[in-house]
Parts: sequence; structure tokens; C-alpha cells
Amino acid sequence: MGTKAIFRTAMVAIAALFSNSMAQSDYTEALTGLTSSQKTLDMVYVKGGTYTRGCSDGDNSCVEGEKPTHKVTLSDYYVGKYELTNAQWKAVMGDNTTANNQPKTSITWYDAVEFTCKLSKQTNKKYRLLTDAEFEFAARGGTKTKNYRYSGSNTAGDVAWTSANAGNGYGAKDVGGKAANELGTFDMSGNVYEWTLDSWQSSYSSGDKTNPIYRPTAHTQKTRRGGSYDQPATGSRVSARKIRSIEGKDGSIGLRLARSVSDNDPAAQINPCGITQPFPSGAKIGFRDLRIATADDEAWIYDMSDYNPGMGYVLRLSPNGVARYAMIMTFNGNQMVTDQASGEWYTTNGHSLYIVPSSGTEKRYIYLPLCRESCDNMSMMPEAGMPGRYERMKLSDFSGASKVTLPSISSPKTPENLANGKTNIDMANPPKTGHDPRVKEGAGYAWIQDNVKMGAGGTHRYRKDFESDDKMRFIVWDPPSTTLLAQGPWFTVDDSFLRVNDPNGATYDYLYTVTKNKDTLYHISFQAYEPGDFRMFMKTKDGDVPAGSEPASNATTYNQGASKYIPPSTNGTMPTISSSSKASSSSVAALSSSSSRASSSSVVSSSSRASSSSVAASLSSSSRASSSSVAVAASSSSRVSSSSAVLSSSSVEASLSSSSEVNTSSSSEGDETPILSQIATNNLAVQIKNGVNLQVASGAVVEIYGIKGNLIKRQNYKRGVYILSLVNLPKGMYLVKVGFGSDMKILRVPVM
Repeated sequence: MGTKAIFRTAMVAIAALFSNSMAQSDYTEALTGLTSSQKTLDMVYVKGGTYTRGCSDGDNSCVEGEKPTHKVTLSDYYVGKYELTNAQWKAVMGDNTTANNQPKTSITWYDAVEFTCKLSKQTNKKYRLLTDAEFEFAARGGTKTKNYRYSGSNTAGDVAWTSANAGNGYGAKDVGGKAANELGTFDMSGNVYEWTLDSWQSSYSSGDKTNPIYRPTAHTQKTRRGGSYDQPATGSRVSARKIRSIEGKDGSIGLRLARSVSDNDPAAQINPCGITQPFPSGAKIGFRDLRIATADDEAWIYDMSDYNPGMGYVLRLSPNGVARYAMIMTFNGNQMVTDQASGEWYTTNGHSLYIVPSSGTEKRYIYLPLCRESCDNMSMMPEAGMPGRYERMKLSDFSGASKVTLPSISSPKTPENLANGKTNIDMANPPKTGHDPRVKEGAGYAWIQDNVKMGAGGTHRYRKDFESDDKMRFIVWDPPSTTLLAQGPWFTVDDSFLRVNDPNGATYDYLYTVTKNKDTLYHISFQAYEPGDFRMFMKTKDGDVPAGSEPASNATTYNQGASKYIPPSTNGTMPTISSSSKASSSSVAALSSSSSRASSSSVVSSSSRASSSSVAASLSSSSRASSSSVAVAASSSSRVSSSSAVLSSSSVEASLSSSSEVNTSSSSEGDETPILSQIATNNLAVQIKNGVNLQVASGAVVEIYGIKGNLIKRQNYKRGVYILSLVNLPKGMYLVKVGFGSDMKILRVPVM
């Protein structure tokens, strides 16, 4: 090799080394508005590596949530040097937060994610929350670890603010007030808890993992890390972790920033701007709640992989009334599907789902869908059974879900006939006389959820007492505090809905069920503090109730926000969402966890997908369509006809009418012109980019809906092949319903 070649080779090597050193340096993100006395937004480089996550050797304080230990390999990433401060938050969010060096607290998980979204947009860098695995690795000191019990020391007081040293005033302290750990990060033990991206797992799954992240976009309980000023030091150990309601917020939880070095890191592929908080919505009055209907390629999935790999429940509810609910489990490498219910479905009161088999007894399920522009999360429990958290997913995104095929119904019934005399109660003005005797615990007993005994990821316990028809109370105690969550007169409706009228003027609403032996009470909450969260209360003798301080006799209910319950109405009601919290319609989030991967045909966040449930057109008895027509009624005074297959943004949006019917079985008026006329021999409707590829063997009716259920266009198609382009519509998600005679297909089409 010549001298020049050797020189060039050396220069390339030096340049590469210099480039790597630059890429692997700590840095400061400049924020406008910070003063010289306020902490800068410093990011610390963490070199990736392999470590053992979970209970440390010799640590006798570990709980179930820290087991089993397992090897984790992480890629390089950056971590915030400090917990995010109030001043840094204000600099980005521009709100009225007091600018100081204390950690920003009293934020929900969604608030924390929204901050990372705004910071990412301002800096053109991909900021996010830490994953659970990244937090522990950094807290342990990364590859520089000295295997301390706490983050930087074996003595908690050296590195952590806890209940032992925070003083009588408690409260968060200025960040960086204790010693740093091996990486140079502060307060990864103590001061305040920190949100992570991961959903809660009651225990780890075994086996080695690379860049693990558990259901990051799921609307469910999340994992918090680090301990806090109001908790004992054991909660600040490097392996300690706790559960937290996703909407929970108080003065002891904040966030710490993270950023991936490589865009191939699974956590880097999650777009925080595509994650939006869902809320309870209101059903349309009727016997088939289309908020929970699933498209042909969808199902509601209750992922239980953290309990048993490959295990989950799959619920399919076609808009035309066919249903199947099954459990999937992998045993010795073989996947088994076990039916729970199969047949036809209907709903009552906007929260009770019934599946009616061809023979035998119908089964009831009590549900609460959570929605934004669409309903993609749902809490549901079988009557007398335990609740679960369901996500609307593509069948292809959960192993084995496609095996749960819908049954064939030879003589389908209308939902009214299936209801067999049941009626819908006026839930806007519910009767107040019901007092379900099953919820009354009886003298000498209390309803208790003991998170400590259950190993549910916390030190708090819940208690319910139905002392009389005029008085109930619901409390939580987490030493050293006890908090009233609800109190006052109560009543029940339909043996499934509980309302408490609190003296503070608020109402507190829950769905509930009781086991057949009456020893367990389950509830799903409508409360602003925790919509969709559920609890499990065991009937417990007074003498066996764990010790806890009683609230004062004149104690008032904690101001957590009143019920978010919306009763069924004529047109249905989506939740009201402030414009400041709406995500951009162009936000696209690629899901990377094994349980919530997005399909290549529609890569969007599971919390912001539009769906068939966004059509608020459940069929009431006054708007039934015949089985040979598309089962959606549209106002005859606002039909839209067009000779073009391309829809423009100026298309008339025909509102749905609950009192009119449209008979499409013989209509041929306004047929479109096919690009190929006599080629089609089979019916086919396939989503393509910004449109639909349509193949019609004889005739079809197509209806296009906006995300609020508004009918945009309705068109007949004769035999032929068509390209339906939606490209001129505003960006967003649309529902396309294609009726081939009595066969109906539903597609969700994003326009980007």
C-alpha cells in the first residue's frame, strides 16, 4: 500500500473515530427562556450493553413485580441528566407553570407524552420517555455500574429524597440536590417517580430480551420508576417499580427525557404526537352499539402475553350482528382456540353486550369503550367475571386471531328480536330506586382490594362500604395518607351501573358485576381520574382488613374530577376534546411492540386509529334497513349523487337521520362508469393508498363516512373494476362501507 493510500486510510479511520465520539457525547438542548439560575436541559449519553434486569442479588426487599430476573440487551441512548424541571416545562409548553428547578409534577402519562411531542417538534429531534428497561439500566449506572442498591450508592440518603429525609413539609426538592450516579445522572432514586413508556406487567416474562418495551401505546396502567419523597427508601431501589393509572397525577410523579441514538430502536419508532388520550363516549340509543363493531380485518384483543406467552382473548363483532368471542392459548408450541361465546349480538343501555348462540343461553358482557375520533380501547367484563383491557387491532397483529372466524348465521335476526323484550333505560334520567343486594357487603365485612397482598404493583389498598341505601364510601389508603374517593347516597341500574351522589355535588359512576358466590365485586370506572380503570374487591371480614387510618367524619371527597359518563342519546356523543390536546391528523406512529404492531397497510397509533365504530349509526327500531340493503340509514333529503369517482373536499356531508330509511336493493340511479366493464367475476374491495380498489360482479352500493359518522357520499356501482380515490378529501381517516347485496365489507381508509 502506497504512502498516499495509507494516509487516506488513516484519515478515514480518524474521521470515523471523531464522528463516533461526537455522536456519543453528552449534550445540552438549548431552550429559550431559561435564566442563568435554572437548570439546563442536559442529556447524558448511555452506551448500550447487557445487564440483569430485576431483583439484585442479596436484595431481600424485592416483590413479585421485580421477578424473574432476566438478561436485557439495550442499544445506545441518551437520558436526561435531571428530572424535567418546572422551568424546562414552561419553556416548551408556555403555560403558567412556576419556573423553578423543582421537577415538573402533577402530570398524567398523556401530559408527559405531549411534552415529548412538542419538544421533538421544536428541536427536530425524537425525544420520548424512557422505557422500563432503559430506566433501570441507567439507574444502575449502565456499563459503569458498581452494582449499588440505589442509583449511585448503597446508602439511600446519599442519592435519594425519601420519606426518611424529605422533612415534615414533604414535597419535591430541586433536582440535583443529592449525589449523582456512575453515569452522572441525578435523582434516579427518590425525589419523584418518573413515567416510563411501558404498560404495567405484574411480573416479567422469562428469557433474554433485546430493547424490550411492553405495549407502549396501550391505554392501560403504566409503569413508574425511581421512588419519591413521600415513600420509604425501598421504593427507590434500582430494581423497584410500581403501577400507576395512566391518568393519575399528583405531586410525586414527573418525567425524565430519553432519546434513541438509532432510529432502528423500537422505542424510537413510536411517535409521541400520534398518541392521544381517549375518553368515554355516548352510545346511540338502540340495540346494536356500533361503537364496538369491528371491521372485517379487526378484532378486540385482550393481550395476556405477560401471563402466558401467546395468550389472549379475541372478540369479533361484525356490524351485521355476527359475533365470536374466543380465548387463544399456546401450549407445548401448539396454539389452541377455545370459544367463550358465538352467535349473534345486540346491546342495551350502551354498556351491556349480549351474545346469543343458535341454541343455549345468551351471555352478557359489560363494557366501556374509550374513544377519541374513534373507539379503539375498551374495558369489558363478563357478567360475574373479571374485567380486561381490550384494544382494537388488526387480526394480523395478534398471533392466532385470524383463526377466530365468524360463524355462519342462516336466518339472522334483528337486534330488537334478539333482545326479546328487553328495553333501553333512559340513562339520562335513570331510576334511583335500585339497590342491588349483591353489592351490600353485610355487617362485619368490607369490600377490599389489597394491592400489597395481590402483588399488584403498589402499596395502596382500596375499600368500599355500602353501609345503607343512603350512604356508601370508597376510600384508598397508601401510608401515610387516606383519601376519600366517593361517598354519599347510591343506586344501581340494570344490575350493572352504580351511581354515587356525593355531597360535594359531583356524581361518581361505575359499571360493576359480582361473582356468583358474592365474594368478589368488580368495577370499571367512569371517573375523570381513571376512566376505564377497573378494580377487584374481595369480601373481607373486618378483623382481616389491613390496618389503615380512617378518614375524619367530616372529610370531603378528594377533588379528582366528576364522572365522565355520557348517557346514550338519539345520535350518540363522542367525547368533547379541547383543541390544545388534539394530535395532528398527519401524525403517524409505528408500533413496535409484539402485541401492538401496526400492519403495513395502515401504520397508525392504536390510540388514534379510526374504525367502524366511528359511525354513529346503530339501528334503532325507527331506522331499520332490510337485510338485503346496506344497514345504514341516511336522510333522504341530503343524498349525494355524483358522476365522478373522485371525491372533493367540497362534497356535501349528509347527516344521518334516525327516522328515515333508504332502500338500495333495486336502485341503479347515478351508477359510476367502470375503468373495466365486463372483467369482474367476483366481488372485491381492497384498501389502497388514499382509496379503494373495487371489483363488482353484479352491483354494489358504497357509502363513505367521516370520522364523526357523517355520510359524505353514497354511490351505486354496476359490474366492473373501479379505483375509488379519496385523495381530494381532507387528511384523516374515513370509513368506506361496500354493500354487495346482503354482503357488507367495511374498510378504514387513511387519506394522507
